[in-house]
Amino acid sequence: MLSKNDLKTIARLTQKKYRLEMNRFLAEGGRLCEEAIKSGWTVERVIFCSSFLQSLRARQALQLAEEHGVPVEEVPSEVFVGLSDTMHSQGILAVVEKRAQDSEPIERMRGVPRCMWVGIEKLHDPGNMGTILRTADWLGVDGVVIGKDCVEVYNPKVVRASMGAIFHLPIYEVDDFVGTLRRFQNFSAVLYGADQSGDFSYSVLRYAPKKVLLLGDEVDGLSPEVGNLLQHRVSIPRRGGGESLNVAIAAAILLAEMSR
Repeated sequence: MLSKNDLKTIARLTQKKYRLEMNRFLAEGGRLCEEAIKSGWTVERVIFCSSFLQSLRARQALQLAEEHGVPVEEVPSEVFVGLSDTMHSQGILAVVEKRAQDSEPIERMRGVPRCMWVGIEKLHDPGNMGTILRTADWLGVDGVVIGKDCVEVYNPKVVRASMGAIFHLPIYEVDDFVGTLRRFQNFSAVLYGADQSGDFSYSVLRYAPKKVLLLGDEVDGLSPEVGNLLQHRVSIPRRGGGESLNVAIAAAILLAEMSR
C-alpha cells in the first residue's frame, strides 16, 4: 500500500523542479507504460485506478507490469486524478527513473561514417517537442541534441506526445548548444537550418552523409549564433496562402527528405 508520504512524493513529479531533483518522471497511459517496461528503463512502480481502466491497451500494460515484477498499486479515483495530466485518463501511469546516456553526443557522431541528427535550439511548446521526437524516432534519427532554453523532455505533455520515442532515441539536453554544434562540425557534420526564408529548397539539396537538422523557436527561428554556423539554410516552398508552417510539421517534411 502506498503511504501518504509516498503519494505526496509521486505527486511532486508533476513539477519540473522535483523531476530534476528526484531524477524521475511520470509516463501516463497504456502505451507509454508498455514502452517504458519493454525498453528496459527502470520502472519503479505502476499506479492504476480500476474505475478509469477501460481500454484494452491499459489493461495489457497492467498485465505486462505484473509479468515483469514491477510493483503495482491501485489508488482511488480522487487520488489518481491528482497525479494525472490528461482530461480523459486511461487510468494507468508509471514512475520511471531517468536514464543517463552511455556516451556523449560527440562520441556517437565521431564513430560513424553516416548519421542523421536533430538539434533543437529553443522550443517552448511541449506538443511540438514530443511530435518532433516521435517523428525523429520513426525516421531513424541517430540522436537529438536539445538546448537549455527548450521545454523539458520529461514534461508530461512532451512524454505523451512523443508516444514512447523518448524510450528509444538518444536524447541529450546540453548547456552549450553552440559549442556542441562546433564539435559536430569538427567531425565533418554538415549543419542544415530550417528557415522559411532559406536559400535552398529542401528537395534540391544533396545531403551530406553526416548531417544535423537544426530547429529553432516557433516564432523567431534560430539564433544568430547558430545561424553563423550553418552551411545551408533550408526552406519548404510555400504554394498556398498560409503564413507559416508548424515547426513539428516542417521537421517531419525535412527529415523525410534527409532520410531518403
